[in-house]
Amino acid sequence: DIIKVFPGETLGPAFVKAVKGPLPQASLMPTGGVSLENAQAWIKAGCVALGVGGNLTAGAKSGDYQSITILARRFIEIIQHARCQ
Repeated sequence: DIIKVFPGETLGPAFVKAVKGPLPQASLMPTGGVSLENAQAWIKAGCVALGVGGNLTAGAKSGDYQSITILARRFIEIIQHARCQ
């Protein structure tokens, strides 16, 4: 089971750290406001997954699906790097 942390942009990675303190077994996933700029902070705070919406799929509106692929790869790179630290 995964607990959705929404709205992520309002709560922030500090909220996840606060919850994980007394509940280290909690599997948390932020949604709302997750971006390339803050993905690493979310993972380092203890999130098991990231819910990315508009920041990933914006290119779909104009048919630029290649941009979605590029962004998805970048998210994966950031997540893998954050998990290795």
